[in-house]
Amino acid sequence: MSLPAVRMADLRAALEAAGAPPRRRHGQHFLQDANLLAAIVRDAEVTPQDTVLEIGPGPGLLTRELLATGARVLAVEIDTRVRQVAGALIEPELAERLQWIEADALAGSRELSPELLAVLPRCTRVVANLPYNIAVTLVVNLLREPTAPERLVVMVQREVGERLLAGPGSKAYGSLSVITGLLATGRILRRVPPTAFWPPPKVQSVVVGLDRRADRPSEPELKELDAFLAGAFHSRRKIMLNSLAGHAGCTASEVARRLGLDENSEKRRAEACLPVQLFRLAHAWAITAPSGLNRS
Repeated sequence: MSLPAVRMADLRAALEAAGAPPRRRHGQHFLQDANLLAAIVRDAEVTPQDTVLEIGPGPGLLTRELLATGARVLAVEIDTRVRQVAGALIEPELAERLQWIEADALAGSRELSPELLAVLPRCTRVVANLPYNIAVTLVVNLLREPTAPERLVVMVQREVGERLLAGPGSKAYGSLSVITGLLATGRILRRVPPTAFWPPPKVQSVVVGLDRRADRPSEPELKELDAFLAGAFHSRRKIMLNSLAGHAGCTASEVARRLGLDENSEKRRAEACLPVQLFRLAHAWAITAPSGLNRS
């Protein structure tokens, strides 16, 4: 379906009149490049059979493009005034396939909200220009959540995209890269300049495509990994045995014994290890935790 163009001057005026300009505390930078909006929908390979979850739709420009494919859209928006402007913008024939969820996407700072969890099983795709201040938390939780869709196409800050997809040996490689690598395969689909947004952010952006792995670890295994990575990357300049020892309050010899490694020859830093290697070490670390103590 071909969409009529939206005059950005009219949209900005409507948002200002509603008292709903982009809010920094919500991480709002509204994507305004029409060609890019259409390209993101193509990247996500949205079809009429899909139900798309969009988090932080803002004034609904990406929402319109998603609806134009014939798909259904579940849009989670925290700002009532922005939602009202978007509701007036989206054509009635498209709005028939749109459901608004007026809620925060997160419960607190670390978990998906009950409102978001309730709709996840109905969704086949996540396509969103994510609020930058909560993007990492949203992506990681969506990748970990069993009922989440198998494909995510999201706009994030460039540095976040690089950390999500970094490989061993790179400066960006860390705990986030390891967890993402075990949960999904991904790539950067597009690089986006600040001028594509209103207002322009001070950072570069990227569109990232993530497909969840069928063999991804279970949540108990991921909790073991979380605890291990906190120590493994605790002191990046140190070899992994020493970093873990400093974090756990024990000796490098004790760490080597628990991991089944040779203290004298094991000189690797965590940033040199593949995600699957760190995953195996995390399990060894967990099962050898001292009896009666919290696993560190």
